[in-house]
Amino acid sequence: MMGQEIQGVSTPLIVQTKTMVEKIRIIRLKNGEYNLLRSFTESSLKGKYQWRVGYEYPEAFVWRKPNKWELKVFKNAVEAEALELPVRGVFKVTNIMPFAVLSSVLNRGEVDFVALSNGEMGMLYTGRVALVFTKDAPIAFAPITPIPFSRLISAYEVINTLQHYVTF
Repeated sequence: MMGQEIQGVSTPLIVQTKTMVEKIRIIRLKNGEYNLLRSFTESSLKGKYQWRVGYEYPEAFVWRKPNKWELKVFKNAVEAEALELPVRGVFKVTNIMPFAVLSSVLNRGEVDFVALSNGEMGMLYTGRVALVFTKDAPIAFAPITPIPFSRLISAYEVINTLQHYVTF
């Protein structure tokens, strides 16, 4: 029997990378916050949809996806002072005033976005220390408890989607 192949069974490939590789850090979110990010990142960016048309108020611009989320971007934003940490795209921040807030229409889930003094924008994470994750951060978000068909959502994907609505 030596040298025979067994049909349907294959030897796994051994993958070797030729570049530097950085492990993704996974942040577990409440299910409502995870669903908010997922709806925001997976909503079509085509101009024909009503959530792609913003409304200008005296103090902010607002985009709404009915029964899902609202994105509010303040006109009088202030940059946060940022201290770069050893992990690429992760900053410790002070003087925090979000320039944008993504909030859920269905629950109290909310994500704040901060403008950094280096010209970048990022997602605010308030744990023991206030951190901001920019596009380059090796960060992904997952639900704290299993949700059918859930997937990892990268910080890059969230910030990239936000940049389709606003930039500075």
